[in-house]
Amino acid sequence: MPVEVTEPVNLTRSILICNIFNFLFAASKSCLMPFLTLYLRMLGLTATQTGIVIGAKTFSAFLFAPFWSKCATSCRKRKFVLVFSLFMMAATYLSLTLIPSVHHNVGACRSSGQGQIPSSLLQPSKHTEGNTTLGTPSTVSHLVIPTTMQSFTENTTHQLIEAMRTTKKYASKTTLSSVNSTDQEEDTELLRKVKAIAKKFHMEDDIKGLNAEQIRQVIRKELQYIKDEGLENLITQFLSTSDIKTLKEFLKGDIMARHKRDLSEAMLSIKERLRAKFHSMKEKIRNAEQLAFIVLLVVLILGEMLCSPVEKIADDSWFEFLENIDDMEKYGKHRIWSSLAYIIFPIIVTLTVDNTDCLFNMQIHPFMLHFYMFGAFLGLSFVVAFFYPIPPPNKTGYKSKLTKALNLTCCRLGGLLYVVTLLIMGLILSSYTNYLFWLIQDLDGKESTMGMCVLIASLAELPMLFLGGQMVRKLGNGGVVSIALVCLAARTLYYSFIKSPWAVLPAEVTHAFTHTAMWFAILSHRAFQVSPTIDRSIRSVFSSVYFGIGFGVGSMLSGMLYDQYGLSILFRACSILSVGWCPIFFLLNRCCHPVPEKDIKYTRLLQSDDQSDDEYDDWLEHAMKD
Repeated sequence: MPVEVTEPVNLTRSILICNIFNFLFAASKSCLMPFLTLYLRMLGLTATQTGIVIGAKTFSAFLFAPFWSKCATSCRKRKFVLVFSLFMMAATYLSLTLIPSVHHNVGACRSSGQGQIPSSLLQPSKHTEGNTTLGTPSTVSHLVIPTTMQSFTENTTHQLIEAMRTTKKYASKTTLSSVNSTDQEEDTELLRKVKAIAKKFHMEDDIKGLNAEQIRQVIRKELQYIKDEGLENLITQFLSTSDIKTLKEFLKGDIMARHKRDLSEAMLSIKERLRAKFHSMKEKIRNAEQLAFIVLLVVLILGEMLCSPVEKIADDSWFEFLENIDDMEKYGKHRIWSSLAYIIFPIIVTLTVDNTDCLFNMQIHPFMLHFYMFGAFLGLSFVVAFFYPIPPPNKTGYKSKLTKALNLTCCRLGGLLYVVTLLIMGLILSSYTNYLFWLIQDLDGKESTMGMCVLIASLAELPMLFLGGQMVRKLGNGGVVSIALVCLAARTLYYSFIKSPWAVLPAEVTHAFTHTAMWFAILSHRAFQVSPTIDRSIRSVFSSVYFGIGFGVGSMLSGMLYDQYGLSILFRACSILSVGWCPIFFLLNRCCHPVPEKDIKYTRLLQSDDQSDDEYDDWLEHAMKD
């Protein structure tokens, strides 16, 4: 039998490149991904639209990551697909900076002291009924608050408001003077004098029973007749100076009345024009929002279709590399470098954004630093990817491993119980991942607070990497997962009551239980300990349920709940869901007895090959039977 000649492996160099790649790639994601929903909000998207965009993005990655990974393996083009996916990821997310903002000009500097978007402009409008405060959907709040549009719309709105205020002030003054004039016109003493003057011209019968306006019209006609006939001298003969003064004062009221009518018509015209202008502006806002939403949706779906296989290809390649050299103990240690990146860079970026008014002394909003840091680290990852250790693809039974994993997780009551639990926890994860920073923003918190949230959550994972095994041995796998559900319920309930942005930080410590301990307990369950290759397939199934289906569906549902009922109700609903499922899980887990120890095979003593993956034979078991 010919011996296959393999190239010598520089293990130290390969480990270094793998760690650097994972560190740089995680650094790029940590600079942008936790804050992506903030940017969508700044572009004018509602919570529902944001949830749909994030959900669609998640489902796109969920479907196409394994597809492209399988195609790359079959065509022996994994390095090409890895590099191309990194390039498409940069193109996808950096292109988001070209989408114009509707409610906040993210393309220009902010003035000093304007560190955050005012919460009054971001919170849904409220109206009250009795003692109950009701939140209206954010789509309505956007329409009634046009003051956060781009610079042109903002200036136009300001001018219209000032014009309205000036017009109202002028109208109130004019109306008051008109009322005073009317009071003078209607004065009984003045009318009595006018009627006495009319008697001198034998007009008492003509004005009998008429009001002041009608008397004015009669006198005006008579005076016009006298003027036309050239009889002005009669006026001086029959009327004294005081009589002429009285008539002038009386007839002046006619001019004021006509001015009042003209002003009233002008006011109506101005109001109509203002109303039409505001309606036009609302339509423009609505159309711009819909356009931004559609563009974002298309860009992120198509982008995720092409950039999603990065992590899967890198992880699969590293696993196969270590498997080929029979050094599986080192697998998984590269994830520590990813956690380290999430500890360092989010807080650095957010502190820089908070303390910068104008990025690079140019007309660039500081938030754009998230994208620039993302692009910089992703560019470095792109370079390192050319040297990433990718071995030739093994002849492995992919379908058989996936079938075995699905059988263990979805076709057995114990496995299905954990699948449902991960689905529920994925739903809840999407709620606070997408909208917790919105809450901090509504409370006038700074981005540095958000960076601290990421920092504390990442730091909380580290102790659990060492204490997770002890917790599982003392409490059992089901006990640790139950504690994670209780902590998750307490965490989301706490979010619903906080009134200060810094009050969010203590709750982030529970991430150690709600995420790290939960995953350790599930993956270390002995029912899911079969062989290294099958274990990875089981992990893929669980990750797909948690980060794929659960997170995607949860994003869409939580966005709609946010717009309909508000963030507090959303978090309380998540808390009820978690604490409600906890006793059900605990009881069902006690009823589902683990596999007896005698039924566990010794497949971990072997390296998996084609035949063992397909048939799952255990030569040691057969030898013992013989």
